[in-house]
Amino acid sequence: MARITLYTRNMFEEAAVSIYGDDDSGYPESRLYDRDISLYWKQTGTVPVNFTVTGCSGEANEVGFLAIEKHNFDGQPINWQYSSDNFVLDINNAVEQWAPGSGQTVKTLSTGVIENSWRIKASGEITNPQCSEVYMSKGLELRVRFDEKPLAFDKANVTWQETIGGIERSTKTGSKRRMREYAIFLDENDSEITNFRTAMADLDDYSKPFYIKDHEGDYWMCRLLEEPVEQFLTEGQVLMTIKVIEKL
Repeated sequence: MARITLYTRNMFEEAAVSIYGDDDSGYPESRLYDRDISLYWKQTGTVPVNFTVTGCSGEANEVGFLAIEKHNFDGQPINWQYSSDNFVLDINNAVEQWAPGSGQTVKTLSTGVIENSWRIKASGEITNPQCSEVYMSKGLELRVRFDEKPLAFDKANVTWQETIGGIERSTKTGSKRRMREYAIFLDENDSEITNFRTAMADLDDYSKPFYIKDHEGDYWMCRLLEEPVEQFLTEGQVLMTIKVIEKL
């Protein structure tokens, strides 16, 4: 039975965020955690990069996933760290000294960590740093029912129009987008229904995008196409349908 993982809560939205240096006009800190990977945070100059979030204590704020989108930190050693005293004496590496490539960077922990403070810190300075999203989350792993025939395909981002003469013309408005439809089995004996509803509550009445690890092991930001539907099989057992589309 294949599995998917949903990452619906971003710690950068839940606690106090501090960033070294001054943001460029029009590219504020809030762009780092607005769940829109097409809008950038930027700074001008050769400066340290240090994103810190404080006040993450509590079981709901467990962290085991980090995504950094559309950055220019290529080749610069990065530390992902956590601390109980805001990095005064207690400094622990979640992931130590990795050099990201361009584009999307994803790191996961084998065991989630609950700690007060987290940071993403470059070892050196970066010239004109920019980034479109920093997302730290706890994953909810779900079992996919393949006997219910899940769907996976790419949706074209194209509009077709026919001229008066009967000739078709296309207008491409963006890259194709991944779409997935999964049937998920949830058993309340394992608290799965409660955990799923808690994860959905992080989406502010389904208005926020979130990250998914799909059945092929790929990580990407998506949004719900429809509200999840619960089909009760027996008391305490639910077949859930979830439909998502990639957020570009």
